Amino acid sequence: MKLDGVTLRLSATDLANHLACRHLTGLDRGAAEGLWKPPEWFRPDAEVLRQRGLEHERAYLAHLERQGVAITRLDEGAPASEALARTRAAMQSGAPAIAQATLAAGRWFGRADLLLRVERPSELGAWSYEPLDTKLARETKAGAILQLCLYADLLRETQGALPDRMYVAPKRPEFPVEDYRVADYLAYYRLVRRRLEAAVDEAAPATYPEPVPLCEICRWWPRCDRQRRADDHLSFVAGISRLQMRELQSRRIDRLAALAVEPLPLAWKPSRGATEGYGRAREQARVQLAGRTQQKSLHELLGFQPGHGLARLPEPSPGDLFLDLEADPYVDEGGLEYLFGWAIADPPPEGTLALDVGPPVYHSRWALDRSAERRGFEAVMDAILERWETDPNMHVYYFGAYEPGALKRLMGRYGTREAEMDRMLRSGRFVDLHVVVRQSLRASVEEYSIKKLEPLYGFTREQPLEAAGAALRVMERALELGYAVASDDEHARVVEAYNRDDCLSARALRDWLETLRSAAIAEGAEIERPKEDEGAPSESVGDRERRTGELAERLLEGVPEDERERTDEQRARALLAHLLDWHRREEKASW
Repeated sequence: MKLDGVTLRLSATDLANHLACRHLTGLDRGAAEGLWKPPEWFRPDAEVLRQRGLEHERAYLAHLERQGVAITRLDEGAPASEALARTRAAMQSGAPAIAQATLAAGRWFGRADLLLRVERPSELGAWSYEPLDTKLARETKAGAILQLCLYADLLRETQGALPDRMYVAPKRPEFPVEDYRVADYLAYYRLVRRRLEAAVDEAAPATYPEPVPLCEICRWWPRCDRQRRADDHLSFVAGISRLQMRELQSRRIDRLAALAVEPLPLAWKPSRGATEGYGRAREQARVQLAGRTQQKSLHELLGFQPGHGLARLPEPSPGDLFLDLEADPYVDEGGLEYLFGWAIADPPPEGTLALDVGPPVYHSRWALDRSAERRGFEAVMDAILERWETDPNMHVYYFGAYEPGALKRLMGRYGTREAEMDRMLRSGRFVDLHVVVRQSLRASVEEYSIKKLEPLYGFTREQPLEAAGAALRVMERALELGYAVASDDEHARVVEAYNRDDCLSARALRDWLETLRSAAIAEGAEIERPKEDEGAPSESVGDRERRTGELAERLLEGVPEDERERTDEQRARALLAHLLDWHRREEKASW
């Protein structure tokens, strides 16, 4: 958004931003008109996204050129009027493809990643152009479609014909292109466009910085967060939904403190959502307000139910393992689990309780490429299996649902340790401490992350979180951009210390939950342990798994871990090895 004399020039980005957050439109407008300065706020991860986007665009253009497409590349740094003239000249010349094409009409302007020539008549001649954008996202979102619609609309002004199709080239192997019919989206595009134009033309648009997903990457976030905190906004109630906030605001309950003192049972029936959900939100607000007032971390236990909360905790055992993974979902296709961390303890002295084992010992395996990722996966699986062999009562503890899902993905990716993983899942070896916490207690925290909960159980991190966050961004930026990364450099050491804290914090949380359980039982509560299961498959299944595994090993012998290094024959062998057990995996229960 730019002020040109008395006219606000609008771009495709403004259109997508307005769809994501109407308040952002007002902030950008105020900055364009000089009412306030735009924030000097730099996010390294946002810069990484920008660089990755540029690299993907360059890679796609190179892919087209290898196919024989001649691309006219326009200067991105040229002044707007010059860039517009060069784009029109390239279109009039009938260029097969035009990169970084500048388009404009009226108050609107945009820069398409690529214009593709099609043999469809227009004012240019026997040809016309259709827009294409390269995108990093795995799923094309509404904002991307709106941007393409704007380019199509601007092309109509330039060439006198509305494009029939528009395209997205996501970051995937072989560069498959998604094809969209312009007419299918025009009505919605025009609606959003009219709303944006009305918003910027309105004298003083009344909007509020409601939290939205875009906040995570928005430069205005600090300003909006300050306003929400000053207003004691409902979004700071842990676990509250947007639907619940809208319902409460419609009843003039628009602050955390107001919700905290709302009488129970509720004197009103919500028009959206279940009454019980609003009751839980009210109780959560009450505990948070009490913690704020008393300036300390508070918690209270919820009612006990069989199989829920503290009843999900197995008996502590010397072989217990506490697991945490560091991953970057944007490395290559499918992401990379680049650090496997786990903490275990030595067996306790003879005659002592299992909970009294010594301090846990931290182990880690770095995985900065595919081969190392496989070795790291096998190392952590073997560590679990070794502990399980010596201690049949051991369990694997983690916080959040990520770790088991990641291990299952790696099992499928590399075709190894599948029988062992199945047995662990069948036997209930994995224990999610986040589920235990959410089902067993209410705490004076704004979110139930392990880092926010740590004051409750007195865990102190050795690695400051701010430095850890910066190191994580540096590491992941290097991994995403393909730079050389060493596991012993300063940033890696910080990330490893952060991962170690996560593992040890999970151990401390488990121990604290055990003390809560013991105290509740001492006061008369009945809390059973979950039932144990060895998880052994039937004899026929075990024999089939053995034979399939042996055949898969023979097929994969000599096949490189990195798919890019494989020959056609090796790709076929790897595919066949993974297909051997396909039907059984499809029929398998989703543990």
